[in-house]
Amino acid sequence: MHTGPAPARRTPSSIARRAGGGESVEALVIIAIVTILVTRAYLQATGYPQIGGGTLHIAHALWGGAGMVIALVVSLSLLGTGPRTFSVVLGGIGFGLFLDEVGKFVTKTNDYFYSPAVSIMYVVVVVILVLNRLLLDVAGQSGSAALAGAAGIAADGMLSGLTPTQRTRAQKLLTASRDGAPAADVAGIEAIIASCPVRPPSRRDRIALWLKAHPWVDLGGSRATVIATVVLTLFSFAGVVSALVTISDDLDAGSQTGITPVGQLLGSAVAAILCLVALLRLRDGTVAPVRLLRAAALVTMLLTEVFDFVEEEFGALINVGIGLLALAVFTYRIRRLQNPVVTEDSAASEDRPDTLAPPVGEVRA
Repeated sequence: MHTGPAPARRTPSSIARRAGGGESVEALVIIAIVTILVTRAYLQATGYPQIGGGTLHIAHALWGGAGMVIALVVSLSLLGTGPRTFSVVLGGIGFGLFLDEVGKFVTKTNDYFYSPAVSIMYVVVVVILVLNRLLLDVAGQSGSAALAGAAGIAADGMLSGLTPTQRTRAQKLLTASRDGAPAADVAGIEAIIASCPVRPPSRRDRIALWLKAHPWVDLGGSRATVIATVVLTLFSFAGVVSALVTISDDLDAGSQTGITPVGQLLGSAVAAILCLVALLRLRDGTVAPVRLLRAAALVTMLLTEVFDFVEEEFGALINVGIGLLALAVFTYRIRRLQNPVVTEDSAASEDRPDTLAPPVGEVRA
């Protein structure tokens, strides 16, 4: 008869984060955006050729759908970093080819050149990134969920080895799993990770190390915050002036003002006001004004840029770049102010870094 202590029970968790999953989604979206830009440039340079002959037209949306299906089959069938990377790349290319033809899907005339199509693409990308971050936020935080994440890293390590960053990430998950997961299970996964072959740092890790070795490239520093604040403030006021000029021209011409300049005016005005209020409090060194600045950047990305894409189509990418960079700076600054003792090594190895798409993921201003 067994009289010893009862074995520890694992707290069930119906959903858990996949280690590096958020980065994979962000990478897929970036690849899709690049695919759209390359496709548009290629079609324009070659005179928009068609595949299929006189009666058929095999749209590249079909090739995109095939790519997404193949990526899905590979990701469902195979384990390891290699197949997952292949799925991300092929899925991103397929999604980009599919999304590029959205104008044909929303117009009765199958108009590939439908002007608001670019804005629709942008909204879809934003929704995916926000959904990705929301899923990461609601995913399980229990000890068993953390242990499952570490086990996933261990599985990859058994197949292809682990980089130093992956080992650090796994160790953080194992530390979090000690509160709720059986000690024997934690020790077992820890032993597997320790026995995994060593893999050289990835390209992203090397970039992080380069940034650490060059402190003048410090997105979380006060200097970068001031520069980003000034740029975003000027950018927002320029948007207000541009929208007012457009509305004035419409009124002078006796035509009705469309929703696009009104939306640009509203988004730019809100962002400008938030920037001004934050500027008055920025010298305090507290996190509150930086939160206002991040809110201004989010308004720019989630509202103003939607209308900019309607007006300028792909020309609005420059504006998006400004908003993305500002949002990245403010996000890193908030992290620095909230966690002053966190080292750059720990920041670089976090499970959900803000380096690929900080912009849209940080939905809490």
